[in-house]
Amino acid sequence: MSKIYDYVFYSIYRNTSITNKSIPDWSTIIAISILLAINIFSILIYIEYDIESIGEKGFGVIPLILVGINFLYFLKNKRYQNILNGFKNQQNKLFWDSIVLTYACASVFILFQILEIGLKTTLLMTGFIALTGIIPYLFRKKK
Repeated sequence: MSKIYDYVFYSIYRNTSITNKSIPDWSTIIAISILLAINIFSILIYIEYDIESIGEKGFGVIPLILVGINFLYFLKNKRYQNILNGFKNQQNKLFWDSIVLTYACASVFILFQILEIGLKTTLLMTGFIALTGIIPYLFRKKK
């Protein structure tokens, strides 16, 4: 399971590092934490958990806790460097990157559908997420 999580980091890091040369590791950690928070909130809403009991502060604290956990997991002892090196020669990167992008799009799509935001807005946001994943891939240097 951690190998899947590591590949999600790797895939997002590769896209992030194209546009963010200064801190792609932190940007990736924030992106993964937001995705996980979206998943958590989707599950809580779906099971009809009393979201109001979390409160406004809870909605800020949950992503911050996830950032802290991801910081410890990826940046402590520079573990992310081992992850980047470990997947450098990975086969079928396009396929696996597509899976990661589908996961991100599905996470946003499901949350918006559960919140009954409207199909047009849901598709626009999902399309935006897809574009942010595809555009950096198009500008990636070929090796």
